[in-house]
Amino acid sequence: MRRLLVSAGVVAALLIAGCGGGDEAAKTTTADQAASPLRAAALSLQQAMDSTARAIDGVRGTRDSVDRLGASIQPAIAQTGDVIVLLTPKATGDGNESKLLIAAREQRSFLQFALDSTRTRSRRAASSALQRARDAGRRAANAYTAITQQSTEVAGLLPASTTFGTGRLRDAVRNVNRRGAGSPPPPPARGGTPPPPPASTQSTCGNGISVNSSTSCPFAQNVAEEYRSSGGSSLIEVYSPVTKTTFTMSCSGSGPVICRGGNNAVVYIR
Repeated sequence: MRRLLVSAGVVAALLIAGCGGGDEAAKTTTADQAASPLRAAALSLQQAMDSTARAIDGVRGTRDSVDRLGASIQPAIAQTGDVIVLLTPKATGDGNESKLLIAAREQRSFLQFALDSTRTRSRRAASSALQRARDAGRRAANAYTAITQQSTEVAGLLPASTTFGTGRLRDAVRNVNRRGAGSPPPPPARGGTPPPPPASTQSTCGNGISVNSSTSCPFAQNVAEEYRSSGGSSLIEVYSPVTKTTFTMSCSGSGPVICRGGNNAVVYIR
């Protein structure tokens, strides 16, 4: 409800700022918002990050706690998205609206990657998501700092750099994924590529792709496409249309190339 009220305030502020004329009494009633839609947007972004920061500070290293954190991040993503939608038509030129829009998009990226880290069951995928969250958070914090230095209008209303911390979240997801089935296997003792299992344990997906029993063909096809389009990268990020999650896959070898990761997923590419 709080997010809806804040978003409604941002809508009103931006609409009023874009209209000319009108009833003088109505202008007086909404004078503060009408005078500064930028402040309304900044306040909404700050509230989204404040709620997220409190949730991250309270997370514990259990699966239930991490799952609850993921659920609590989603409203902040939606609230940030509302501001982005409302700022987009006003963000023309190099004004503060355009700068705030760029920062808001980085904030949404931070929140989305933080959410991704709570959903994965792989330590490597969680680490990748957290690194992306930290990078986006750093860019957002720098953008907010620059805006504040250039405009006193939003001073004190933008998210502080400390709200983009992921330390507690990192510790929590590491703990819940410590013995997870999605942990990548240790490297071979002599540095070679582990041999593929017997053909009887593989299922063929076509186009030179086969999988183990834990892997779906739609995911395997995405793995092969990403591997080939990357030019044979040893580490790729692949979206699973079955679980609606992005996983990190580690690929090595040749004839076949073997990609491992996700939830015990193994993909063979010939």
